[in-house]
Amino acid sequence: MLFVLISSVLSALSMPGFLWGGLIWFSLIFLFKGLEKTKYWLVILYSFIYFYIFTFISLFWVIPILTKNLPEFFGRFNGIVGFGVYLLLCLIESLPFVLFGALYGYFVPRIKNKLASGIFVASIYTISEYIRSIGELGFTGNRLSDALFKDTGLIQSVSFFGTIGLTFFIVLINFLLYTNLTRLNKFIISIVSTMSVIYLINAIIVSILPINNANIPIVAVQTNYDQNVKISISSKEVLKDLQKILKSTPNYLHIFPEATFPSEDIRFTEIENYIKEVSYEKPIIIGFPTYNSNVKNSALVYFNGKNIGEYNKIKLFPFVEFLPYENIFKLFTFLKGVSYFSPGKEYNVFTIENYPKFGIQICFESYFGEISRNITRNGAEMLFVITNDGWYDYNTALWQHFSKSIFRAIENRRYIVQVSNKGITGLVDKYGRIIQIIPPRTEEFSIFNIKGENQTTLYNKFGDWFIFLALIFSISIPIFFKNNRRNYFH
Repeated sequence: MLFVLISSVLSALSMPGFLWGGLIWFSLIFLFKGLEKTKYWLVILYSFIYFYIFTFISLFWVIPILTKNLPEFFGRFNGIVGFGVYLLLCLIESLPFVLFGALYGYFVPRIKNKLASGIFVASIYTISEYIRSIGELGFTGNRLSDALFKDTGLIQSVSFFGTIGLTFFIVLINFLLYTNLTRLNKFIISIVSTMSVIYLINAIIVSILPINNANIPIVAVQTNYDQNVKISISSKEVLKDLQKILKSTPNYLHIFPEATFPSEDIRFTEIENYIKEVSYEKPIIIGFPTYNSNVKNSALVYFNGKNIGEYNKIKLFPFVEFLPYENIFKLFTFLKGVSYFSPGKEYNVFTIENYPKFGIQICFESYFGEISRNITRNGAEMLFVITNDGWYDYNTALWQHFSKSIFRAIENRRYIVQVSNKGITGLVDKYGRIIQIIPPRTEEFSIFNIKGENQTTLYNKFGDWFIFLALIFSISIPIFFKNNRRNYFH
């Protein structure tokens, strides 16, 4: 159990906003050691506990939201109930790793080849990770690949096989290092040499990437409203703040955060008339809820005095923006935010004169590769992510969210601008390099230079195709490398 706990802690400390992403290259070794020569039911339990503790630590910033912020803002439940919800969230996230433990405990001792075992283990981990990302409760936070968001050279690979493929190789390297645990000196040499090669490759790739030559200016506005202010402030007060900003900015496309007007549909109001008037010189992308036959979380685009279209959030946040699996979770309606939203259906692309064709994602959607992939396949030459991360008291949450835009940029070879209420507001180029950010938790605007791109990557074309390769490995390896006797490497 001690080895499993060490593995959980090291994996969590490798995530964005924590200690160092390089820990991920050896953090799982301790898990595999803990599963060695262990009873079958304990292998399943330990695998579950590993991911539960990993999730509990890496997503700790959710705790104050559920125990303090939401109870104070909406008053539907108390902090103790909120903490119970967090424990349940960690449970749901960890359930797919029961499958990992079951397959690991049964098959790994019966596979006679170390490399084959490593490929099998990487495959079943990847499959469990993929299962965690699908359905109404799907989530891709604390994916192992997230640890490498700053290793620009290594993560170029996600344009081919996505973050699920990168996770596969992280697990494979961990397992192969684990097989060298027989002698301490050999083990240390293996880790040092492996890490040296990995980061040499990273440095070489970084050195040969083309320089950033974007030259189309836009204005990103970080409004920096505290969440309690954001919920209570009137639309007229928001407008006054916008007017002060817009009087001091150049005549470029302006991007404001998600829910700049948090609860009012400003269409057909004096506020919208003002925005339309400004849009003759300064096109504007701005977020607010739209109320038609149903309520949607929307981003609207204004240009030449007109509302030229809107994007309605497709991937809604479970429990807060919609109730998943209603028959199962109907007791959890107390977690509802301002209102439940209906999902959008169109991956809209917008055209403004003198700017690349662009698509918009809202908040949580940047966690999912299929959203940006579908938007770019519809013709978007660059992407904007607008979000409200004012709920989060810790910058760890801001970095974990922003890191997702880095992977989306590489997967699709598109420039991405994320604009957030509290941060992180920043520009990422098509190679995942962070070109510019606005310091978090400041009221500020900045000019970012963007560029349109139209190339098609393997990931953009086929999505998470690598999961099928993992399935093939997980089925074929136990058949072709079967050992009739249980066998461990140590």
